[in-house]
Amino acid sequence: MRQRVINYLNYLDEIMKKDMTKEEKEKFIKEFLIQLEFYKHERIIHLLVTITIAIISIISSISIFFMESLVFLIFILGMFILLFFYIRHYFFLERSVQKMYTYYDRLVEPKVFTDNIIEPFKK
Repeated sequence: MRQRVINYLNYLDEIMKKDMTKEEKEKFIKEFLIQLEFYKHERIIHLLVTITIAIISIISSISIFFMESLVFLIFILGMFILLFFYIRHYFFLERSVQKMYTYYDRLVEPKVFTDNIIEPFKK
């Protein structure tokens, strides 16, 4: 998913540099909104998974006081490592969708939204 998002953002960078007719722009905006919905859905799913992993990690950390086991400690360590990567990926998705919102604003009303777009993600 990460590479797909990066590729799409690079594609948006290229599209934003082109001059489009009104019809081309309207067609592109419709397609863009569909893609944006996909990414928003992905972001929500990852938020729910991240919250679930965080809750399991916290409950497991609290229960270590009652269950003194090396295997359980390894499980908790694994959960926190997994949580770290889920949080990292979630924030990547969040930043990407926020950047897509900026692109959308620029497409719809370029004179109003002239703020700088976040630097493109590196390939």
